[in-house]
Amino acid sequence: MVVRRVGIAGVVLAGGLWFAGCSSSSSRGAGASTAAPVSSGSTATTASPSSTLPQAPPSQGTALDAFNLGLQRTWNALRPGALIQIDQQVAQRLNRQLFSNPTLSVEVLQANVSQRSDLLAAPGAQHLSDTRLAFRAPLNGTWKLILDAQLRVTLKLGPVRPAITIPVEIALDDLSLEVEAELDPSDPTRPVVKRVGQPRLDFVLRIDSQNALAQQLLGVLSAPANWIAQQALVVVLQLLAPNLQGLQGLPGAVPADGAPPLVDSGTAVPFEEVTENVELKLRQVNQPHGCLLFAIMDTPANDSWIDAYRNGGTGLQGSVVDYEDGGDAAIWTGQYLAAQALRYAATGSALAHDNVGHTLKGIGALLDVNGGTGLLARNAAPERSLAGRQIVARGPFRSAQLYGETWVGWQGTNGVSRDQYSGVVFGLSLAYELVPSARAECAYRLEQILDYLIAKDWVVDEDRPAFGTPGSRGPTVWDGGYQQLAFLLAAYRTNPAKYSQALALAGPTADTAWLRMWVNTFGLDHYYKFNLAHIGMDTYFRLETDASRWQSMRRAYAVMERVVGHHRNAHFDLIQTRIDPSTQAPLYGSIREAMREFVRDTSHRKVAPPVVDLSGITWVSVPQVGYANTGGLGVSLQTTQAQFPSEPLPMKLRAPQKHFVWQRTPFAPATPNEGDPRVEKMGLDLVLPYWMGRYVGAF
Repeated sequence: MVVRRVGIAGVVLAGGLWFAGCSSSSSRGAGASTAAPVSSGSTATTASPSSTLPQAPPSQGTALDAFNLGLQRTWNALRPGALIQIDQQVAQRLNRQLFSNPTLSVEVLQANVSQRSDLLAAPGAQHLSDTRLAFRAPLNGTWKLILDAQLRVTLKLGPVRPAITIPVEIALDDLSLEVEAELDPSDPTRPVVKRVGQPRLDFVLRIDSQNALAQQLLGVLSAPANWIAQQALVVVLQLLAPNLQGLQGLPGAVPADGAPPLVDSGTAVPFEEVTENVELKLRQVNQPHGCLLFAIMDTPANDSWIDAYRNGGTGLQGSVVDYEDGGDAAIWTGQYLAAQALRYAATGSALAHDNVGHTLKGIGALLDVNGGTGLLARNAAPERSLAGRQIVARGPFRSAQLYGETWVGWQGTNGVSRDQYSGVVFGLSLAYELVPSARAECAYRLEQILDYLIAKDWVVDEDRPAFGTPGSRGPTVWDGGYQQLAFLLAAYRTNPAKYSQALALAGPTADTAWLRMWVNTFGLDHYYKFNLAHIGMDTYFRLETDASRWQSMRRAYAVMERVVGHHRNAHFDLIQTRIDPSTQAPLYGSIREAMREFVRDTSHRKVAPPVVDLSGITWVSVPQVGYANTGGLGVSLQTTQAQFPSEPLPMKLRAPQKHFVWQRTPFAPATPNEGDPRVEKMGLDLVLPYWMGRYVGAF
């Protein structure tokens, strides 16, 4: 029985706004510029491609179609597991719930989402511009959501109240949702949500049953069926999308907006001496088998990088007794490969050349331990080594015969992520450009990775629990944007004929890259996303030769720099000077001063100093939008008032990090003695900025 069409306001589907994902301007080294000078706020710049780069093919198709293709890919990957979660949440919300009105009461004994439901078509964008966004779910056609329910119906007939249990099918046919938002683009690097339109959710409610008695009661069941349907819709929409009604007026103020660059003090610091000593330590302690790891020492320490690793310094102190799990070993190994390629290009160092080979061995193991298919491991080591025994103990692991012995690899509890691939592609691409003897190996590994991702339609799901099972975060998906284009350009550089078509088809996503970046800059949570963006942008701008795409991606980059460009981040700032050489003059001095603070005021162990004096810091309240994975296909958005320092904190006042310090917020203060003085950091946060700075002329 069809009851009626219902429109529900007040829910918004995020559509494509799911969260989470360079050019040398110096004659030093072997790099060549692909970027003309531009101002940081400009979006109308023309690229200056290098004649040594293969001319990239023009984009094929429209930006809107490419954007929606990415959404369909994501939807296809996540939908099966999401349906399991929807079913679980529907049961939790409805089972044993009671509906009552003057004529009857209905208890839901059991309710489940039927496999006959049809949610195949993906949500999509109908319009994307800097003034208006419009989404529809699904983009084409409609959905059908069917609930199979067992109802206990009690009729209120005076003193006599007969009760019966009946099976019913409650179907929401012709289900669709539309929403739009207006933006104020007065500041093209920081558009503001001016208005979120009243959403419209439409469906036709249908009730049916094969039970003869239930068929006679369908008329009086319309009200409880409508109530049940709406409860199910709440579950569906909570899982598929956040409520965006509160986004009007966002993204809001930028924390520490306008903070000036650091002033170059000119204080003499033996950067090269310290860096080279750190690299000797790193090779021995943090990279015994090619992959970078955090070491656990038997002796605590808390001295600074310069005090420990200048000539005659205190040094490492102690011996390695264990390694941490290596869940991010792949990204750091890739970024270290980039550092050594830059070092080799800047100095011709034989040690740098050897480090490139050793690091490529580690990256090769990360791929070959999984059979050389292109599936990347998070960490890999010889089985009998200390690091390998730790992998085996943590489990599950995979093994392979490599380099004459058994190696083991670890995928983590939820499989490999885009983060790990991003670091590896960044390193392979730079090493391909800057180290001629490594070119064949880098090309082989890049093609191995891209062939795998393209064959898998940019979805990795084979190395994790099935989506929808407890603890699973679902597959890793690339749905377009700067990462996908950067990866394709890196592979296209090695084999233009092979990757020309894939690059051309992905090309239009450059036009909507600003939108994805804009959403990611609503808040500073998950700050590591900005490291991923910068290394991806470095690869993209170094290799892109299509002027139209270059301009579009330049806008996306400007959106990010509007939010983090004043963070006094040596790593980010160096990449900015590679993309936009006009920023060299104001930023080189700040980069040097930030690196002085790093080597002088932070420890080579994961520990804060015993005294943290925040008395001179001014705190400002700034609204921030954060997100958390809710399961299924969506995220939960939360707007909070957060306290921020009026400027990025000096390095000595920041919370200690074992990870790459430049991927951590500069606004989180330390507490005295916070951390673990036995965790020996890698030093990548010194090595990569220093050699990149040497390569471009900042040091």
